[in-house]
Amino acid sequence: MTLTGDFGGPPLEEPAPNYPTVFGITLTPLVSGVLIALVGLGAAVYLGSLLIAPKLEEAAKLQQEITQQENDLSQREVLLKQLNDVIAGLERAKQENRDVRSLFATQAALDTLLLDINRLIVTSGAQLITFEPDSAGSGIVQDGSLGPELNGKLKRQVTNITVQGPFPSILQIMQKIDQQQNFLVINNLTMEAIADKPGDVTTTFKLIAYVPLTPEEIAALAPPPQEEKPQGGEQQGQRQQPQQQ
Repeated sequence: MTLTGDFGGPPLEEPAPNYPTVFGITLTPLVSGVLIALVGLGAAVYLGSLLIAPKLEEAAKLQQEITQQENDLSQREVLLKQLNDVIAGLERAKQENRDVRSLFATQAALDTLLLDINRLIVTSGAQLITFEPDSAGSGIVQDGSLGPELNGKLKRQVTNITVQGPFPSILQIMQKIDQQQNFLVINNLTMEAIADKPGDVTTTFKLIAYVPLTPEEIAALAPPPQEEKPQGGEQQGQRQQPQQQ
């Protein structure tokens, strides 16, 4: 069997696929995939902004609160240290005040001062001739002789003393007075030889003892508060004077 015919004609062309077009863009599979990926990325970013952003803001606020608390704690530590320094300074001042006050005589020691001096003189081999309180030189210290900061805080008791005896005994008495714990001061010291007793001298001096004022004595020195008269009462009295006339 013999087939005859014309098989050399042009090839058949397949029709082009029909892709939709949006805003002038043909949505080919590649373009559609890219658009879908972009939409997914945008959705992910949007969801992230909704979920993650509040958490980040909350974390930032929490970090700010932590920083503020740390600063407050540091300030408390500084204030606590300053308070401890102030307390320590007050304790040192109290101790220094006690140490300074211990240098001065006590009132009880002043009350027995005559007996103490008499005992010193007798044990030293000398004789006490006079022991006279000097009321004019005694009293509250206000003359700045011990420094202006001690004015009105101390009182002095001055005693005029006359002693006779051998010079070594007199010297021993002075040394023993100087060794007393109380704050005693010897002033206006004079010595005269005794003509009929070779080696003996007559010694006169002022013995000054300082005593801290008690809180009651310090309060008594303070001036009383001045009473202020109400101005309204004065004006009212002035207004009433014409009525009385």
